[in-house]
Amino acid sequence: MIILIGESGSGKDTIQQQLVENFGFRKIVTYTTRPPRAGEVDGVNYHFITEEQYEEMKSSGKFGETAEYRGWKYASSWKDYDDNVVIILTPSGFRKVTKLNTSTPIMSVYVNVPRRERLIRILNRGDDIEEAYRRSLSDVGMFDGIEDEVDIVVDNTKVPFLTAQEINLAYINKRIKENTES
Repeated sequence: MIILIGESGSGKDTIQQQLVENFGFRKIVTYTTRPPRAGEVDGVNYHFITEEQYEEMKSSGKFGETAEYRGWKYASSWKDYDDNVVIILTPSGFRKVTKLNTSTPIMSVYVNVPRRERLIRILNRGDDIEEAYRRSLSDVGMFDGIEDEVDIVVDNTKVPFLTAQEINLAYINKRIKENTES
C-alpha cells in the first residue's frame, strides 16, 4: 500500500492517477460526508455518504482512520487496505494507519512542492484566490516534521509521471528488501 501525503496543490492526485494507469495500482476510494463537487462521481472520487451512514460505519469499526475538515467527515475503510493500492491521506490519517495492526506493507511518500508553486497550481486549476489562500493556510503546521516520518520524500516540481516512476521503483525496492529480510 502506498500512502501519498502532501499539501494542497502538490500533485498527489496526478501522481495517484499515474500509479493507477501506468503501474497497476488500485486507488482506494475514501468516504466523505461532504456533497459532491461539480464533476465528481460517487465511487470514483469518493464514496459520498450521509452523516448517519458515516456514524454507523464508524461505530461498527469499518474505518481504519477518520478525519474532519471544515465540518465534513472523511474516512478510509479497513477492507481496502491491501497490496498494490494507493491512497491519499493527511499526516494525521497516515499516522493512524501506520499504527494499525495491518498485515499490508506500507510505503509512505511525502510529495514536496514549494508553497509558491503550490499556490500557482491551485490558481491554475481554477480555484478562486480566496480558496487558494484558505487551502494554503489550512496546511500551515499540519505537515511539520512529516519528512522525518515517511519512507521517501519526492520533489514534485518535475513531470508527475517521473515522480510516479520514482515512487514505484522505491516501492518495489522496499518490497524486495522486506521479502529478503523475512
